[in-house]
Amino acid sequence: MGNVMTNRNRFWGSHLVPLVVLIVTLAPIFLLFLNAVKPSDEFTANPFGLPSRLTLENISTAWTMGEYGEAYWNSIIVGVCTVLIVCTAGGLCAYALAKLEFRGKSLIMLLLFLVLSVPMGLFLVPLFYAWIKLNLMDTLQGLILIYSAIYLPFNIFLLRTYLIGIPKEISESAKIDGCNELQIFGKIMLPIAKPVFLTVSLLTGLWTWNEFFFANAFIQNEDLKTVATKYLVFVGNYSADWSKISAAGVISILPFIVIYFLLQRNFIEGMAEGSIKG
Repeated sequence: MGNVMTNRNRFWGSHLVPLVVLIVTLAPIFLLFLNAVKPSDEFTANPFGLPSRLTLENISTAWTMGEYGEAYWNSIIVGVCTVLIVCTAGGLCAYALAKLEFRGKSLIMLLLFLVLSVPMGLFLVPLFYAWIKLNLMDTLQGLILIYSAIYLPFNIFLLRTYLIGIPKEISESAKIDGCNELQIFGKIMLPIAKPVFLTVSLLTGLWTWNEFFFANAFIQNEDLKTVATKYLVFVGNYSADWSKISAAGVISILPFIVIYFLLQRNFIEGMAEGSIKG
């Protein structure tokens, strides 16, 4: 009897909790998609009810009103450039912190940790004045630099954790064969650490795509607005068009849902290996 109860408890523990987490996580996304394809008058009457018919009118109108074609392009430019900077600079820094011995290494680690612990909002005012002086306000380049600085510390820690787990004999053998540190990183470490670099790319791209605070503060030119800031088109002083906002949400998240399902195995492997190694 005791074994039966134990097995039952294990079953509920291993199935019920993940199911509850799944429902809590997916319910807002389900409602978002539901209200995006629901006629506007039905959303006002019953935002949680099933639609009498499905329509793409909200999505089509939101795409046109929000000028999402241009916003997509801006977000792609910012995202790709940020990912390249973070992966290149972060990878080299992580390799140095994981495999090389030099003075000041502990201090650098401490500074990176301190940057992670500081709320990003505290950087807004000094960055604002600095960007005005440097003529980087209202430029995608300025936004790329901000995002790169914000996302580098965490990704350096993630990459370093993985690289520490790679046996040092591999790099020592490469040095015997005449490879310098850059060659070891590019030809040996990079291929081995491919899963975690893919994870860093996906996380950085996702964070950049969804970031609103700095994008709204540093980009005022409508032609340079990113996807995350386009929600404001549907928000007035005293009201908001929630049907269009739901449609805008679908437009915003759809690309990364597709990318995640295409690369989910690599993403999970990279997160698991990056957290276990070291």
